[in-house]
Amino acid sequence: MAARIRTLAIGAVLAASVAAVYVTRLQFAPIYLMHDESQFALQAEAIASTGRDLIGRRLPLYFTEPEFPAGRDPAIIYATALVLKVLPLSESSVRLATSLVGVLNIVLMFLVARRLLASDLLGVVAALLLAFTPAHFIRSRLVLSPFYSIPFILAWLLWLARFVDTPERRTLVVAAAWLGLGLYTYLGCTVMMPVYLLLTAWVAWRRSARGWGVALLAGFLVPLVPMAAWSVMHPERYGQIVEAYQLYSVADTVRLRLHLYWSFFSPDFLFITGETSLINSTRQAGFFPMAFAILIPVGIYRLARSGGDIGKVILAGFLTAPLASVVSGALEMNRIMFAIPFGALTAAYGAQALIGSARPISRAGAAILLVSCALQFSGFYVDYMGRYRVASAEWFGGDIRSAIAEAIERGGDDGRIHLSRSIPFIRRYWRFYALAANRRDLLGRETFFEWPELDSPAVPAGAVLVCPAAEPACASLASDPSWTLVRSVVEPGGSPTFSVFEKH
Repeated sequence: MAARIRTLAIGAVLAASVAAVYVTRLQFAPIYLMHDESQFALQAEAIASTGRDLIGRRLPLYFTEPEFPAGRDPAIIYATALVLKVLPLSESSVRLATSLVGVLNIVLMFLVARRLLASDLLGVVAALLLAFTPAHFIRSRLVLSPFYSIPFILAWLLWLARFVDTPERRTLVVAAAWLGLGLYTYLGCTVMMPVYLLLTAWVAWRRSARGWGVALLAGFLVPLVPMAAWSVMHPERYGQIVEAYQLYSVADTVRLRLHLYWSFFSPDFLFITGETSLINSTRQAGFFPMAFAILIPVGIYRLARSGGDIGKVILAGFLTAPLASVVSGALEMNRIMFAIPFGALTAAYGAQALIGSARPISRAGAAILLVSCALQFSGFYVDYMGRYRVASAEWFGGDIRSAIAEAIERGGDDGRIHLSRSIPFIRRYWRFYALAANRRDLLGRETFFEWPELDSPAVPAGAVLVCPAAEPACASLASDPSWTLVRSVVEPGGSPTFSVFEKH
């Protein structure tokens, strides 16, 4: 009982400490809501307010949209909808569920590592290594579905570790069930969860567990009954997935696939600069902390030599992490989220090997590496909340939030708001910020236009128009005496992105 209370206390302290960093300033950084975030948020708002998705279906399993007919993943939408049942729609509220998942991941990592490494201290070390991982922190603040696969992977590892200690069929059923449930988090899990199921089967076979095959299949397949029923009712979904991800070209170039696989293990990508996209990286830190460049190789050696069956599962999990990217044909952050828990666990094993070494220099090296993770994360966090926030503004679509707010303030009474279709994803942004401003009455009263079809003389006096500042036709309105530039939206870096005009 005392051990359980201690574990709960440590987990609670970890959760509170990490939440102070992970769950704060969500509306401040990232600087704006990117278009995919806004669409997930709109689906969640529709579910929270009406119980139906954006096209009117009641509590659907997958959220079909014109841009993605195969349907968006349900876990993130329903989790965000739960938050919106309590909090009003805003950029911070829609990001809250994902950041809470980030905190949950860190607590689960503590529980997994504590059991595997038989130490509360090493469990805390592993949890902090995950918390200090730049890719984990960045994606915990974005409303994007791949991140939701991580808690299911960690829950599977926790129950698999319990099964290794005490081979019981019910434990195996639960471990497999977490993998089945994980398929509802992200499409890439259809590649990775079966891989983890095979690893689970190997462990069960090694343990000669009685009836392990039935237990494994039951645990994995029962959660998939709703998915199977949906597939029967929507047989076109398979073809839509193949078309969306161009899976028919998987066998076209073996060399390309091998290149993608090895690209993931590039030291520059993993430990120095990360992905080229400023949505997924600050470019000042790698996917993992720089200290992982030593801790992961040491951990791999430790896992291979004396990690036991569960150690080989962790090693296999890390080495197979790029498979979803290889199958899809693109090395994208969405498809390599699976590396995060396995990389942090491998680094924790590396730390254990160095700390437990008989050589003082190894123990000192472990201390230096662990402290460097904390120091690097501190610098990364300052950069994330400062320089990166400004530098990434264009990647997040610019300050359309301020442009729409200005339009609502000036033209919201009669709904005479004109929005240029040349603004990417303007329909999503308009709906989100109108709802966030509690102006549902404006939806359907706006006008979306393209310049050749805009009849300027016919636009009534008092109407407000929003357009991209860099567009020549937009800039020409400044010299039209019938229009007045009432707001030039300027990014923190000093460049104008949107113009708001009012008709005389």
